[in-house]
Amino acid sequence: MNRYLKLKIIMKRFFVSSLATLVFALGAYLLPAPSWAQFDDVRQHLHSLPHSRVYFGKGKTGTTIQNATNTIYILGAKAGQKLTLKLNSLGAVATVTLYGVDGKPLSPVFSSEDEGKTFTVVLPQTGDYYIVGGSGTSNARYDFTVSIL
Repeated sequence: MNRYLKLKIIMKRFFVSSLATLVFALGAYLLPAPSWAQFDDVRQHLHSLPHSRVYFGKGKTGTTIQNATNTIYILGAKAGQKLTLKLNSLGAVATVTLYGVDGKPLSPVFSSEDEGKTFTVVLPQTGDYYIVGGSGTSNARYDFTVSIL
């Protein structure tokens, strides 16, 4: 192989790898970070985002939501009850947040780094509470357990 052809191949590989790096960097910069679980008032998003009511089986105090998606999960509870949220499995960019009756966050935003951790709170009001999960554009599936005592 002559030197010109070798140099051409090296330059082509360099160009392709540089272009791929640039596209990746621009994508990471331009695409917003997943923020499904970071609302000021989650109730304002009930009309535009998928939501599902959570029910416990008869005689049960909790349930596990498996293969959760970008959804607002709604759970009715009474003041004084203790709600525990446990993250069993999260996708790489999935987040989960618990919101109160007033639509404001009651928990920190849990992410994949918090897998296996629990959050427990004594509920201050009677009404609907919201568990907001999201995985942004990755559509990663995740599991969490919610219980009320």
